[in-house]
Amino acid sequence: MNKLENKKILLEHKYKFILKFIISILLNVLLLIIPIYYSKIIDSLTDSLFDKTIFYLSIFALLTFIYRLIDYFNQKAYFYLFLSLYKSYMKLGISKTVNNSLYSLSRFSLSEYSNILSEDFEMVSDYYSTLVIRIVEILEFIYIIIYFFFINKIIGIITLISFIIIVFLLFYFNKNISKINIERKNKNDKRISLFQEIFLSLKTIKGFNIYKAVNKRLDMTVNDYIKSHTKLNMTRYLLREITLGIIDITKIISLFIGIKLIINNYMTLGTITIIYSYYTKLSELFTSIIILSESLNNKEVSLKRIEKLFQYANNHVVVESDYNDIKGNITFKNILYGNKLSPYLSFVSFNIKSNTLTIITGNHNSCVSVFDLLLRYNRSHSGEILIDNININEYSNDNISNIIGFIMEYPTFFNTSIKDNLEIFDSNFENILSICKYLEIDKVIEKLDNGYETIMDNNINDNLKYMLALARIFLKKSKIILINNILDHVKGNTYKKIWDIIVNLKKEHTIIMITSNKELLANNHVDKIIYINNKKVLGIGKHSDLLKNKDYLDYYNEL
Repeated sequence: MNKLENKKILLEHKYKFILKFIISILLNVLLLIIPIYYSKIIDSLTDSLFDKTIFYLSIFALLTFIYRLIDYFNQKAYFYLFLSLYKSYMKLGISKTVNNSLYSLSRFSLSEYSNILSEDFEMVSDYYSTLVIRIVEILEFIYIIIYFFFINKIIGIITLISFIIIVFLLFYFNKNISKINIERKNKNDKRISLFQEIFLSLKTIKGFNIYKAVNKRLDMTVNDYIKSHTKLNMTRYLLREITLGIIDITKIISLFIGIKLIINNYMTLGTITIIYSYYTKLSELFTSIIILSESLNNKEVSLKRIEKLFQYANNHVVVESDYNDIKGNITFKNILYGNKLSPYLSFVSFNIKSNTLTIITGNHNSCVSVFDLLLRYNRSHSGEILIDNININEYSNDNISNIIGFIMEYPTFFNTSIKDNLEIFDSNFENILSICKYLEIDKVIEKLDNGYETIMDNNINDNLKYMLALARIFLKKSKIILINNILDHVKGNTYKKIWDIIVNLKKEHTIIMITSNKELLANNHVDKIIYINNKKVLGIGKHSDLLKNKDYLDYYNEL
């Protein structure tokens, strides 16, 4: 997350910051005024001025009530600001995830990514949410120092010296705390990742009775995390105790000076109560400064982790242009893709005409790489991909998602209803009903326990899942349709139904399929086969023509 992106988010919430600042000022002013009226109560009571005592007590009670009321709104303002910031950061994080390359995202474990979106964005949000009140507290601290100088120069000087010592300690401890914190976060990622592995591997653990071996690894991982977590918190605790110890010593010295001044009639009993109250407040202020320092430390550590997520997305600039009347012609020119030493595609070139059905077959990783590039999951190392003679990177994200629709080999759905999953693509439910009737799955859906409100889970059979994936394509109305090997996963009438729909779609769409199905390769409705093996295109043409190609013939006979 760069400075401009962060600044934009902070400016979006400027009125919430102003509200929090005003409430924090009021709250801390009251905290400074209340001890003064308490001292007046003590002085008037000492002088037997009971009417004044009652008067000051009434003001003291009123201010205390107002303080409690404002403190409530202060907490409410904090959570209002914190949740708003977190929501904005999280949205930006999800946006960067979507705009990231799959290669870049592969550097993350699921636990690390989850922790960034939850814990790290929370840390950043908390820092800025509490920064307002910490600034007000620093102003409050400055006022107290000035007040002590006004009462007695010696008390003011020793308090200022204490502050300088504590600031030095903060700088000294923070470098060490930062290193330990990074270590703790990394070990926490490993801990959460292992928990996920155990849950996903329960069948293997039970079947092979390997709990003891897994538990040994679990103990080591958890112990590593506990050690770093304990080390971090004990270092923080040590800093806090040293700081509060210095304040306590300074407070005792100041009170001793104050008592001597009272004995010599240079100070009232009420004033020494203010000194005591303000030193108690200073303890809280230094604790707040420590918390602010920790929060700053956490923010910096979190931003480094967040930067890893944003790194590729920040550099992935797409020219936002609109292109209409897409025909669907596709050209690959000398594409080198994947690891340079061992790529999936090595200087691959081919053309696909609009309104045709093309099958890509051969090495599965190479075939899938064609789809990855068309969907802009990753960028090629070199070469050029054109749609209607326009470089694919010149299309906006919205354009490319509207131009290209796809069905994965194992389509995924959100854990919500059939209706909700389809409404993501078209909010008009009448259109959804119409498509489902056309695909002849409306009656199948209606027979489910909750009809279109049925949750997409393991109880939905594969045939229906693939038909629903096809329904999404119709709802998107994409000109180019990519289909990855789905006919090998459906049976009976559904197989024929999907194939007939695909053949019919090619009249107005560019269809590209990945399959090694011999029956489909030999089908007369297929306009072109692109055979990719050994990272290169080894044959292009209709099935009957490719049978003359020895490489393709050997491949076909082995299927």
